[in-house]
Amino acid sequence: MLYPRNGKEGIIECSDAYWGSCKATRRSIPGYLASFKGHLVIWKTRKQEYVSTSNAEAEYKYLCDLTLKLLLLKQWTTEVGMRNAQSPILIWNDNKSCINTAKSNSNFNHKQMKHVNIQLHFVRETNQSNKSLLKYIPSGNMLAEFLTKSVNKNVLERALYAMGVLRLHVRGDVRELAEKSHN
Repeated sequence: MLYPRNGKEGIIECSDAYWGSCKATRRSIPGYLASFKGHLVIWKTRKQEYVSTSNAEAEYKYLCDLTLKLLLLKQWTTEVGMRNAQSPILIWNDNKSCINTAKSNSNFNHKQMKHVNIQLHFVRETNQSNKSLLKYIPSGNMLAEFLTKSVNKNVLERALYAMGVLRLHVRGDVRELAEKSHN
């Protein structure tokens, strides 16, 4: 990978979950991805080991996991001089309840999510200390959508292009390209 000095700045992250999507177990399928200077560097999608009692809980579990990984990535990119240590990591999420809970200053004693209390406080602390910044993004613009549910070709191509995975600027078919490369 090439990280040009004048290339895309910073780390871009997206976290998404499809709540109760497994019809057999009703477990959620969350996922996240992160890019650095236009290149995909972190991604994960996997059916959760337990049934989430809310969509916010399903999102929060992976949001905590992503935040941990991003803090390590931020530390490494800062150490090698590729990033400003003071700038927060921007994390996009399409669940307003999840974002509002993380940004809330009130004690968290909701019966529905008491068991995610530690993860909540970790994500909240990173947000309040300006290490991360949670922002809402509508589901239609969520790049991690293809990790959690079936999407059409255009949505998949847009996400892969935005993450630096897909760079197709080709004219003609594969045979024409092969002939040109052998000549």
